[in-house]
Amino acid sequence: MAHLENMRYRKQPGATADYEVISGMSPSTPNTPATAVEDIAGDEMMGPTSDLGYSYEKKDLLVTGAVPQYSMTDRSGVRLSISKNQWLTLGAITVFAAYIRLWRLSNPANVVFDEVHFGKFAGKYINGTYFFDVHPPLAKMMFAAVGKIAGYDGVFDFKKIGLDYISAGVPYVAMRLMPALLGLAMVPISYITLAALGHAADACALGALLVTLENALLTQSRLILLDSALIFFTGATVMSWALFFTQSHKPFGNQWWAYLLLTGINMGNALSCKWVGLFLVATIGLWTIKDLWEKLADLSITPAQYTKHFMARMFALMVVPITVYLFWFKVHFAVLHRSGDGNAFMSPEFQNTLDGVSLGHTPRDIYYGSRIRIRHAATNAGYLHSHMSNYETGSKQQQVTLYGFRDDNNYWVITRTDADEQKALNSSNPTALEPIKNGDVVRLMHYKTFRRLHSHNVRPPVTTNDYQNEVSGYGWESFKGDSNDHWRVQILEGDSRVPESKDRLMAIHSRFRLIHVNQRCALFSNRKKLPKWAHEQVEVTCMKSAKFPKTLWRIETNINDKIPADAPLAEYKRPGLIDKVLEATAVMWRVNNGLTKSHPYESRPHTWPWMRRGMSFWGEGNRGIYMLGTPILWWLSFVAISIFGAIQVVLFLRDCRGIHDRMMGVRDRYTESVGFFFIGWILHWIPFFIMGRQLFLHHYLPALWLAVMGLVGTLDLFTRRISRRMRQVLMVGLLLVTVRMYFQYSHLAYGTPWTREGCQGSKWLKSWDYDCKRYTGAHEKPTIADIGGSPLTIQAEDPPQAEHFDPLEHENKLNEPAPRIDHEKLVSNADKLNQEMKKAATTAQGVDKEAPAVHDDEKDENFVGDDAAHEHPPTPQESHLKAPIPPLV
Repeated sequence: MAHLENMRYRKQPGATADYEVISGMSPSTPNTPATAVEDIAGDEMMGPTSDLGYSYEKKDLLVTGAVPQYSMTDRSGVRLSISKNQWLTLGAITVFAAYIRLWRLSNPANVVFDEVHFGKFAGKYINGTYFFDVHPPLAKMMFAAVGKIAGYDGVFDFKKIGLDYISAGVPYVAMRLMPALLGLAMVPISYITLAALGHAADACALGALLVTLENALLTQSRLILLDSALIFFTGATVMSWALFFTQSHKPFGNQWWAYLLLTGINMGNALSCKWVGLFLVATIGLWTIKDLWEKLADLSITPAQYTKHFMARMFALMVVPITVYLFWFKVHFAVLHRSGDGNAFMSPEFQNTLDGVSLGHTPRDIYYGSRIRIRHAATNAGYLHSHMSNYETGSKQQQVTLYGFRDDNNYWVITRTDADEQKALNSSNPTALEPIKNGDVVRLMHYKTFRRLHSHNVRPPVTTNDYQNEVSGYGWESFKGDSNDHWRVQILEGDSRVPESKDRLMAIHSRFRLIHVNQRCALFSNRKKLPKWAHEQVEVTCMKSAKFPKTLWRIETNINDKIPADAPLAEYKRPGLIDKVLEATAVMWRVNNGLTKSHPYESRPHTWPWMRRGMSFWGEGNRGIYMLGTPILWWLSFVAISIFGAIQVVLFLRDCRGIHDRMMGVRDRYTESVGFFFIGWILHWIPFFIMGRQLFLHHYLPALWLAVMGLVGTLDLFTRRISRRMRQVLMVGLLLVTVRMYFQYSHLAYGTPWTREGCQGSKWLKSWDYDCKRYTGAHEKPTIADIGGSPLTIQAEDPPQAEHFDPLEHENKLNEPAPRIDHEKLVSNADKLNQEMKKAATTAQGVDKEAPAVHDDEKDENFVGDDAAHEHPPTPQESHLKAPIPPLV
């Protein structure tokens, strides 16, 4: 204690600690003051906050020559202590927030924006009908559970924006109450998070009030939308993570484990709502690496203890979130057990697990003469199909398509070429079953029309690239055909359970390509729809230099009377939970990346921090809902985060020169608290720059919450050394400006009547394109339309209005079966078509007059096309929306 004799102390107003060190030791003993101060201050200095407003902790005391020791990951002397007065303050703020968040929750009584999706999905859950969506299931199941409890029967279809809830008897208020309560919970979560990070009581209260009054968070939490659940679980994760570090003085204790496990559980829940939760996983993961790195340098921690720390975090922050994610998918699959419109997105194996789908079994081995049904393996868009309709372009021969329904026009008979047929007839046993092997050249004859699968150097009707050839049905029952009917079987994948399926063609087990012998192209489909004259079925082409996935086919049905009754059978295996989740995740990823069409209110990430524009959700009469944040919070939070980044760069450069700035004793606290929010903000914002899909302002909301917390933390730490009065002036001033802006823009959040003058005066940026013409002037009398009888007429120069854009409409159109065909009508033209075909065969001078011979050097079964080096190499892409339909977000 002798080394403290020369220190002088001063009473610090409003501080938890009794004294502040204002002068002290010489630089010759730099490592002792912190311990000395701890000895004197004792437990009095452990509380992070005080009822008086703000305080200093022991690690913030200024001691000449001492290096600050505070670290979020080593807070053995810091314990969370919230006083009774603080709990009362938090309770009062929460009651106030409840009024703000729940006021007029029933307005409007119409379907709003993406409620068309998530309300509809709730009905699917209630009815148990399988559907597909680009987001994980948790938030949607929460809406379904609330709707079921409230009496929703799943019948109302939420088909378009503006549909009336009340006349349909939909318990929409109860369904909106769930996200509203989750949004309300963010108020105490914000308070407790700031307190756990060591911020003062007045700063915690300010943070909770700013979250209460943020209009974008308010708007999003009042509707049947997913983002409220995502933000709630994000906040709960950050709060649990901050509370976890308050227990660093008791590692592996009950509370330590509870907060660590809650972090993992809430992180898994966030990921189960939307994949934006992956950014939260990255944030916690990065901070965990930092935590473990610091512990690695702590000589007081033994290798055994370090291993225990490592394993505990790996279990809680990796195993637990993955388990939670799998658990919610298990519930999802268990509830959606009936066949539905989402079937077509999934593989036959997946579909086989649904009630109402029975794909059965079929003889395994494929022989010449078998009648087979061939499914396109990559797209699940249907079966190789033909019918009595001709193309209206190209060769005008019989159409060959993909068709989603199972019918007799999906059957093809697999036969030998003429030369091989003669060899078989001349053999000792011409009627023996001969299996089809990898590399065999075969012909496929349509079972109903006797046309052969045919290709030639003619462009397809939709995909007109020079490396794509038309595929048609050509010939008739007695016609021998030509070499343009020849296809080589190339088996690319077999079933590990049946190794022979890689060498012999087998139903279900073998995935194969059909290579056209003459044109050296592969039978291909990329899910492009044909015109109405082709019954809107999916186009099939023969593509040169095609990539493997979209040229893979599988045989689903195999019929051959000569196959023995005891022959081996093949059937689709039923996938387990992991396989189903992996498949669903892969499809979600593919569809998400494919949602690239434009939308009137889409925006790019660089415009989000300064809120260039918002989003129109709904409008009727002189009321409208437009998501626009509270400008002062968006702008100042971005400034605070940017200042942190700039300060860290300067501090790093000065540290490199041996100048260790203390920042008035708050440097370590600033780095650990605001630094965490900075890393979270970066990881919730930057990844969007590399996304090509549609993006919207609400994608920024999780990053916004982190930025607001960073703003409050910055304000708290940077005002601790100024006078209490000035600090209060700054905080109250920010709060009053926020309240003013809340009232100014609340009409857009609540959808309440407004005046045209008030609306026009609120447009600080010209890019804020909410429609002020829908509101009446201050001295005008409202009309029936203004009251809500019918929407106002919008002039051409007005901003785009909220519309129902189904992000999965195109995907569903691609996957859903084409309209059923009236086969009787088609068959009535069969005789006429046959006569025309025979006449064409005798007079044709076109592309099929002389099929080119196949040279020996071109018989390599892996040789597909000789034009791989053409000037514009093929890059097949999936077809997307033909209308400006945005994605589900």
